Amino acid sequence: MTCYRHRDKWRYDFLKNKVRYQESGFLTKQEAKAAEAETRKNLKQMNSDFIALCASRLKDLKGKRTRQYFTENKSLIEKLIVRWRNKKKITREDVEEYISQLALQSNSLANGTLRKIKALFSHGVERDICTNPAEKIRFYPVKREKKYIPPKADVDKVLSVATPRQRNYLLAIINSLARVNEINNLKWTDDFENYIILRTRKAKNSDITERKIPKNKTLKEVIESTPKIGEYIFCYKTTGKKYGYRSKLMGCLCRKAKVKKFTFHNLRHYGASKLAEAGVSITDIQYLLGHQRATTTDIYLQSISPNLRTAMENIDINSPT
Repeated sequence: MTCYRHRDKWRYDFLKNKVRYQESGFLTKQEAKAAEAETRKNLKQMNSDFIALCASRLKDLKGKRTRQYFTENKSLIEKLIVRWRNKKKITREDVEEYISQLALQSNSLANGTLRKIKALFSHGVERDICTNPAEKIRFYPVKREKKYIPPKADVDKVLSVATPRQRNYLLAIINSLARVNEINNLKWTDDFENYIILRTRKAKNSDITERKIPKNKTLKEVIESTPKIGEYIFCYKTTGKKYGYRSKLMGCLCRKAKVKKFTFHNLRHYGASKLAEAGVSITDIQYLLGHQRATTTDIYLQSISPNLRTAMENIDINSPT
C-alpha cells in the first residue's frame, strides 16, 4: 500500500528505481493518492541526467562509505529529487534557495547539506554526467563551539564506579588516545612489549592507516591484566567476540557517578589536553590522535601549554613607576 494513514493525516510512500518518494500531511486518502499520481507523472518528465547522477552516486557510496554516511546521503538525494523533479536544469540559484532555507534552522545544518550536494555534483563532473552548480557556493559562518573536556575529578569518579573490566576498557582509551573502534579492533597480535598498533580507516575502500602508540605504565598493566579469551584484547567474556560501539555505557556510568555526561570521544579530548599541559608538541599529539591535519588536533587543545606560559613571562613588562 503506497497511501496510508499516519497519525491523523494521510501520506504516500513508494519506491522508484531504488529511490524513495514520500510526502505527508494530506487530510484525506484521495488527496494523498492525487499527489502520488502527480509525483509519478512528474518522474517521467524529470531530468534523466540528474536521475542517473543520483543513482551513480548512491551506488558509489554504498560500496565505499559507511552505512551511516550512505543513509544520510540517500535521504538527502530523495529530498532533492522530490524538490527538483520538474527542473530540466538545476542551477546555482536552486541550490542556494534550498540551503538558505536550511540555514534558518542552523548554519551547521546548511553547511553539512551543502557539502553533500557539492560532493554529489562533483561525482557527476568526474563522470561527465553534469556540471556542478554548487561549486562556487560559499559555506555559512559557524561559531566553533568548545569541545567539552571532563575535569579529572569527574573522570576519576566514573572510573571508581566502573567494574574492573569497564575500568580497564576506559583506561585503555585514555592512555592510548584511541578511538573506540580502534580499541575494539585491537588484537593480541597488535600488542608488543613497548607499544601497541592502532588501525583505522575512514571509508570501506580506503587504505587502513596504522600508528604505533607507546605503552605507559597504566596501559601495560591494563593489557597484562586482561585475560586472553579470543583474538581481540577487549571482547565479550562469554563469546570472545569484539565489542560493538557501547553507546549506553558512558551514560550509565556518568549517571551512577553523578557527574555531567561525557562520551568516549570526550576522553580523547581529556587525554590530549593533559599532553598539552605537559608541554608535548602539537605535532606529537596530532600523531597520537591519528589526525591528518593539525587544525583538527587544535580543536582538542583548549589548555595553555607550559611552554606558552614560560614564553609570555619573557614579555611580562610592568608600567614604569
